[in-house]
Amino acid sequence: MKIFTNKHYNLFMKKYSLLLIVLVLASCSSTKKPIESKPLYDVLFGSDYGGGSFQFYEIISEENEFQMLLGDDMIKPYVKKDDIKTSNFILVNLGEKPSGGYTIKVEKVKLLKDKVEVTIKEIPPSGMVTSVMTKPCYVIRIKSKKPIEIK
Repeated sequence: MKIFTNKHYNLFMKKYSLLLIVLVLASCSSTKKPIESKPLYDVLFGSDYGGGSFQFYEIISEENEFQMLLGDDMIKPYVKKDDIKTSNFILVNLGEKPSGGYTIKVEKVKLLKDKVEVTIKEIPPSGMVTSVMTKPCYVIRIKSKKPIEIK
């Protein structure tokens, strides 16, 4: 006695294939998850090799400035076109460093009546690190459209 005929087997494989496709599509997301997420901010992205040669930060609050982030292949997976309508962004470059392992810590984000105060600290590497020159950079999303003051 045959349990499955070719017709039943083909129907089973079609349903199984469709289920796999649905699971893959459901698990894929158009944006990547941030490195760190808090109620007032997200550290979206960090890299040892994407920054500039000197230390600086840039506050991105206008749509035309935001186009720079949307056009960057490393950052674009973390942002959506409409994010600039509800958030401001901070691009932090730590400058050229003698080794890998440098990072930042957002110590405090304080939402005030007229602005957002952000305290960012550079954290040097601890333990074994690479001895190659790096240019660390980070992108932080501040979940407010109020002006940003960096301390």
